[in-house]
Amino acid sequence: MPTVIVAHLAPDLDCIAAIWILKRFGGAADALVCCVPAGTTLNHQPVDSDPCIVHVDTGNGRYDHHQRNVRTLSAAELVRRNVAAYDGALERIIRQVTSFDNATATERQGSDLTMLADSFNLLYPDDPNRVVELMLPNLDAWYAHEQHQIQLNESFANRIEFHSPWGRGVAMQSPFGGSSALAFRGGAVLYTYREELHGWMGVAAQARSNADLTSLADQLAVVDAGAQWYLHPSKRLLLCGTAKAPVTQTSRLSLREMVTVIEGLSQSHR
Repeated sequence: MPTVIVAHLAPDLDCIAAIWILKRFGGAADALVCCVPAGTTLNHQPVDSDPCIVHVDTGNGRYDHHQRNVRTLSAAELVRRNVAAYDGALERIIRQVTSFDNATATERQGSDLTMLADSFNLLYPDDPNRVVELMLPNLDAWYAHEQHQIQLNESFANRIEFHSPWGRGVAMQSPFGGSSALAFRGGAVLYTYREELHGWMGVAAQARSNADLTSLADQLAVVDAGAQWYLHPSKRLLLCGTAKAPVTQTSRLSLREMVTVIEGLSQSHR
């Protein structure tokens, strides 16, 4: 494992992401980071001549993509392929990093961190190590987000579709609950989820719908007595536990049982 990671001055997102992969996934958490003028090597030594010194995005070595002139490559992508090729969340991140580095981006997430890296370089023009230090937790957060998105996509793939009094419904369940954005984008009017980690549940209707979940709240007060359900003033959101407002009495209903309760309301609304 490397003891020194060599990057270029004014490190951009690609360069920083390559360092991050080595530190977080490549067993180099304690490696020192040294920055040199772009294109050069540490102490002008031949690149990749010392296994304890790894150059990224500079020096024309194994982790420098500039000499390859391939728009689907970046320093971070070369590191990812060697260090953590089968990590789905990491692949999603570095695909965006690579597209921004090659000016072929169509997604926004990497744009925010690209701007942040550029801004830190403006704040600390003479301290590239500080820039790297400040950026690493942001990449950690992005990685957590992508892991979450993969979980949600799996949950959506295993969704339950049903009929509600207000239109098509989608139910999702995972350790992190579900995604109203995925449900509504898929054409649902009503979305319900169960978050396995804490046992939280919720029901939400599209903001533009005419749904009023009061009748559902009344029904849950009977079939799920004791659970701390909260009906939002909009009447389109019904919650039993969230990160913002945890509860001591979670719902006893399974996701399938919740769907049954909602479908039962369809009969009474006819």
